[in-house]
Amino acid sequence: MQFDYKHFHIDCRARHADEGVYYARAKITRIPRKNEHFRSHDSGDIDAFSNEADAIACARSWAIEWCDEAADAVSGTASK
Repeated sequence: MQFDYKHFHIDCRARHADEGVYYARAKITRIPRKNEHFRSHDSGDIDAFSNEADAIACARSWAIEWCDEAADAVSGTASK
């Protein structure tokens, strides 16, 4: 599942492990502004689930929370 949220592009996916579970993962890319370098963040394995849909839903929730915190951190830095 790929979507844009605020000024980020999010790619949520599930990694199927040998033990039969699905690990939630998200790759977050900041949409670069003019003269800004490309930046991305890979979550690694967030949590394990018995099915792919639950893993992707977890990755989506985690990514949105991460983006909100990152946006707040940038806003807080800019206002100081």
